Amino acid sequence: MLKGLSERQWMILGIAWLGWVFDIMDTGLFNFAKGPMLTQMIGAAQYKLVGPRVEANIQAVFLIGWALGGLVFGVLADRWGRTRTLVTTVLLYCLFTGLTALCHTPEQVALTRFLTALGIGGEWAAGAALVAETFSDSRRAGAASVLQTAAAAGPILAAIANLSLAGSPWQWLFLVGVAPALVAVLARSQVHETPPTTPRSKAPLSELWSDAPSRRNAIAAMFVGAVGVTGAMTAVFWQPNLVAHLSEGLPKADVDTRKSQVAMISHIGTLLGVLAVPTLCDRFGRRATIAAFFLASPFAALAAIGGSETYGRLIVMSPVVNFFAIGVSAAFVLYFPELFPSRVRATGAGLAYNVGRALSIPIPILTAWLIAQSGGSIRSGVLLSGLIYLIGLAALPFLPETKGKPLEA
Repeated sequence: MLKGLSERQWMILGIAWLGWVFDIMDTGLFNFAKGPMLTQMIGAAQYKLVGPRVEANIQAVFLIGWALGGLVFGVLADRWGRTRTLVTTVLLYCLFTGLTALCHTPEQVALTRFLTALGIGGEWAAGAALVAETFSDSRRAGAASVLQTAAAAGPILAAIANLSLAGSPWQWLFLVGVAPALVAVLARSQVHETPPTTPRSKAPLSELWSDAPSRRNAIAAMFVGAVGVTGAMTAVFWQPNLVAHLSEGLPKADVDTRKSQVAMISHIGTLLGVLAVPTLCDRFGRRATIAAFFLASPFAALAAIGGSETYGRLIVMSPVVNFFAIGVSAAFVLYFPELFPSRVRATGAGLAYNVGRALSIPIPILTAWLIAQSGGSIRSGVLLSGLIYLIGLAALPFLPETKGKPLEA
């Protein structure tokens, strides 16, 4: 599907891929560091009592920043251009990931995570629009497959960093997150903005909202995006907690190693999922593929951690969970840009995928509450949060099917 691409197309795909790899890596670094970090900040005894709740509150703040970044930088990508926005957002998330290493309180961590998330949310909106407009209708599915493999590569890089630094102070993990700033330098020097086929909108958000089809698509896609984000987030955010629970009594270095092993193995499923989903979308349609993965995700989670979970069972089943829960995200990078015309494409895609995260903000808090109510059982909270997929299934009929249709100018 990607034979015969021009040098510029490969360069744009490569830079967008790297930007997405590293922002997911920076997101994953927190998941590995949060336990040791908060244990040091609030004490081991207090962490056992309120640790998941504090983690969930920080994650909620992070999702607010991600949603706001998707909105603000999506609008700016339609006004400034895709490349300029991509560079700005990558630099932003690298800077504040690195500054997290200097934090001494959970409140400081929440602030740096919020600022990191602004860049992460904006990077996806700019990168997805740039890739969608660079590739022909027949090649967008292939480009989407390649781009979304970042959903596997990013967490694996975070796991490798955690494995390499097993037993080391948590601050070192966040310093690793500064390195992707090189992507911004590469993007600025190698990818020049292509003049748009239609004039840039001066007020893309109001233009999108005043157009009835775009407004309807944005609202329905926000719910679909929120459900997909929530499922993926739940799969990876609480995974280190499950591993730690199943590894009680082991030295910290061994627990860190186990966390890395589960993450790397689970993202084999992510890789297979994001490679398969765009092809399935082209064969069966966007909506049917998303619906099938939404239906399968909670059952995969139940198979992984329902009943009496064990470390061995988690190792075997976590790739299946990720195949469905995170693999479906490849449909979004293909589908959401197709729902909007060029003048408001980055704004619409940013709303759909990133502002949809605002709707998912209560989920980590609810999950932490369920964990507390069940006596600290991570399993119970994760499984009950799977009911969110019903909302996504209800929203899908309100979206048009774009299979086989050309990208609207």
